Amino acid sequence: MNNKQARRKGSWIALGAVAALAFLGTHAVSQGPEGPPSPEAIAAAALNRTIVAGDSWIVDKTTTLESLNVQSGAAIAAPAGHSLTMTVDGVESDIKPGKYKGNIILTVTDEYPIKFSDLLIHHFRQAILLDKNGIVKEKSVLAAAGNYSLKDGVLTGAHIESIGENFNGILVTGGAYTIKNAVIDFVGNGGNDFAGYGAGIMSDGKDTSLIVDGATIQTHGAIRTAVIGNNGSNLIVKNSRISTASGVLPEGYVSNVSFGEMMDAPWMLGIKGNVRATDVLGDNTTCTYINSDISSNGWGVLSVDMSHNIKLTAINSRISVTGKAGYGSYAIGNSTNSFYGSVIDVPTHGLIVTGGHGIFAASTPENVAGLNADLKLHLTDAELASLKPAQTRVNSARFGVMIWGEATIKISDGTIFNTGEATFMVKGSPADIDVDGSKGAQLNSANGVILQAINNDDPGPVLVDGIRENIGVYHDPAAAPEKVKDFELTAQHKSDIVARFSNITLHGNFYNAVRGQMVGGPEGGAAPDPNAPPAKASGMNLVLNFDNSAVTGTITAARARHVKNPITPADYLMVAEVVNTPEAAVNNGVVVSLTHSTWTVTGTSYLTSLTLANNSIVTAPQGQKLTVIVDGTAKPLQAGSYKGAIVLEVTPAM
Repeated sequence: MNNKQARRKGSWIALGAVAALAFLGTHAVSQGPEGPPSPEAIAAAALNRTIVAGDSWIVDKTTTLESLNVQSGAAIAAPAGHSLTMTVDGVESDIKPGKYKGNIILTVTDEYPIKFSDLLIHHFRQAILLDKNGIVKEKSVLAAAGNYSLKDGVLTGAHIESIGENFNGILVTGGAYTIKNAVIDFVGNGGNDFAGYGAGIMSDGKDTSLIVDGATIQTHGAIRTAVIGNNGSNLIVKNSRISTASGVLPEGYVSNVSFGEMMDAPWMLGIKGNVRATDVLGDNTTCTYINSDISSNGWGVLSVDMSHNIKLTAINSRISVTGKAGYGSYAIGNSTNSFYGSVIDVPTHGLIVTGGHGIFAASTPENVAGLNADLKLHLTDAELASLKPAQTRVNSARFGVMIWGEATIKISDGTIFNTGEATFMVKGSPADIDVDGSKGAQLNSANGVILQAINNDDPGPVLVDGIRENIGVYHDPAAAPEKVKDFELTAQHKSDIVARFSNITLHGNFYNAVRGQMVGGPEGGAAPDPNAPPAKASGMNLVLNFDNSAVTGTITAARARHVKNPITPADYLMVAEVVNTPEAAVNNGVVVSLTHSTWTVTGTSYLTSLTLANNSIVTAPQGQKLTVIVDGTAKPLQAGSYKGAIVLEVTPAM
């Protein structure tokens, strides 16, 4: 080494010592009795740091350590316009007081703000951010990404673990990509599942096409969603295993339904939990699961929110809620939620619809080929051939489909519903239901109710300091309803519940107990806004058409009373749990039409219209007698139409 080199080396050591002493704080390196610290001590100090109470360390570049001691009252941050993420042995971790050892990397990334609202701006951090040009390294925490590789639009080797909060796994914001065999394991809460803040994998933007193949994603935390599709992107998840588990809500959190603030399920749906496995957001987004297993231990599995015209589809997949309350899927904003050859196992609702469409069918080659084209699934001929045709099955301890917003439901092929309670629970909302049993569809209800229509028993939230808190209480109406003027009980209206059943045998009852009292009115329920005027009552008929079918049961207008009254948030399992009393229609007409069909009446039924085509029969069970009374007069039944106050009575045969 020449003198010039030696001087440079000496200057470097001296400058390094000064910088280390100034930067690390007084506890990092001590000057001994023999003079300045040695180069070895400086190097050790650079890898082993203590930040004492009152000190603030601004990490201006990505830094690697072997140990880090953050004392209470110390602060570590990135420079303005940047974010800081810590990984310990490749696992993303919150930077908080404590002692850390291992391969510690403090990654400085460019700030990535996402505006959810004027009051909520989230600073996303993610292991891998992909745009149309590839990995955006300056906005990716690659130390958390595992042994990843990106080649020709295919990302492999991603292994992402997080025990911190609000950290995203893989975020794709443009281009066409395939992610193969990714492993994502998150423990800790997310920040906002309406924005995808803290999600495992997220596709975002109408120019984004993302295929996730062979992934294993599990999360354990409140609103720590596993999969998010957003803003018109096309997301395909196949051959994957997705699971989410509820976490611990922050201290002081108040249950609410305000967008961006909400962290748990609305109890008014009869469910519990604080995480959804999938949330599909934004307008015109498409999300499809193929040959995958998706589960959550509460709340919901395949959800849709803050969106319009979503297409959410499951093909040959299993959708399950492992806790005691939750739904398989949720439709809103004119979304179409479709299930082909899939199994739904849930404790509460197979599907909830509040403005949307539900389709239940088989994964026949013809159906799947059509989906492949319509949804741009990019399935190869070999993949199409490997998908074994299967029938859809819905197993629910309570309801099959719950409707509380305008809905259309189509059930076909060999779809089977096995429910503990009503197959269809309709809460004061228009619905169009079509069930075709020509290929073996079945509706099996353990409590003997096929369709139950009631007033909406959701009391709504209560506005408190700008937050819509879930503290409403539902009360059954105390007074009898007043008849709605000029509402025709014998006709079909656009606002009615209409159901068609063809080529099927049914055993079960149909009750229309939508009697006109509306939640938020003077008699029942807590209004969402205490200052809002009472809601006006309205009529709603149940229109049933049977074609080439046989139905055995009671079909009637009724009065429904809740088993538990009033219903508070603690009584969430009592929502929609009712007892029916058949009685004459008030605002709840029952219009029945039979074509080449048979109805075996098992209990007193109150109708407002009955139409019998030729070759149709209405009868009593064997050993009993049927009496038909129209407007107070007994009538013999024959082909034709009957309108008015119709009572069908079943009595023992003499």
